[in-house]
Amino acid sequence: MKHLISPHVAHLFRTLLIIVVSVIHGAGGFAQAVPDPKEIYLISDVQEPMRVEKWVGKPYRNEEATDSLYADMVRLKPRQVFLLGDLASAGSNNRAWAPLDRFLNALHRAGAQVHAIPGNHEYMGEKEGMRNFTRRFGEKSLHGYCVRVDSMVLVMLNSNFKKLRPEEVSKQLVWYNTVMDSLEDDRVTRAIIVCTHHAPFSNSRVVGSSAPVAGLIVPGFEKSKKTVLLISGHSHNLEYFARPRGKHFLVIGGGGGIAQPLLAMDKRVHHDLLGQEVKPLYFYLVMKRKENSLELVARGFKRDFRFFELEIATLTLN
Repeated sequence: MKHLISPHVAHLFRTLLIIVVSVIHGAGGFAQAVPDPKEIYLISDVQEPMRVEKWVGKPYRNEEATDSLYADMVRLKPRQVFLLGDLASAGSNNRAWAPLDRFLNALHRAGAQVHAIPGNHEYMGEKEGMRNFTRRFGEKSLHGYCVRVDSMVLVMLNSNFKKLRPEEVSKQLVWYNTVMDSLEDDRVTRAIIVCTHHAPFSNSRVVGSSAPVAGLIVPGFEKSKKTVLLISGHSHNLEYFARPRGKHFLVIGGGGGIAQPLLAMDKRVHHDLLGQEVKPLYFYLVMKRKENSLELVARGFKRDFRFFELEIATLTLN
């Protein structure tokens, strides 16, 4: 007869895992974490795989991966954390939010400010999913808002255009274009970073590129002289693209969801600047602003679960 583990015991085990991993990393030769207010941490697609995803995909220690990423991030004591959607397997499932809630509690205890936008999984269950999301992050997180970190501004957008009413889409786009013009004239702002859940460009065979984001968000991004980076998730991969005039696009959907296969090289429309052999399987992103540049570093691990840092790029600021 099988011995089943109760949900309470499973949740306790995952909490202990976060603590243990943090302690092990802290004792393993890492330098003492010193919070840097100019560093920004971002993670996306941390949802526990649903049963149907496990049937059609290839799960590999997904829950353990997310817990390990959470623990590593908490150990580094970030001041600003951004969550780019797909935070629970199904937004309406209250139990599915438990891993994220433990992470949020640990971040808040460490003094971090946490910001979020919804992914498509938060809309599963519609109204109840949205209630669970806004209960944690507020109504503003559904309609577009800005966060200033030093001389950088992150513009957070809800890219679930198929779920939004036409008037909600219109209102957000008017706000987006207005705020982009305003930031263009703001002397304090040196760099604008736009964040969405859905990726305007991706080689994922599962989700592909988002035509609405490419058609509605990218033009305003490329028009601005201060924008340097558009970050998204949804594709469970690390992908890096660049366009003319210093416009960069980064996909960071490696927070623990089931990895998605990419198109074969001869079928890819978008040229990925990162070779697959150097990419972590699961990871989060750290942005580090220097004087006139922005360093992009992915921190995570391959299938062996050994943490390493991948220096993605250093972007020049205006």
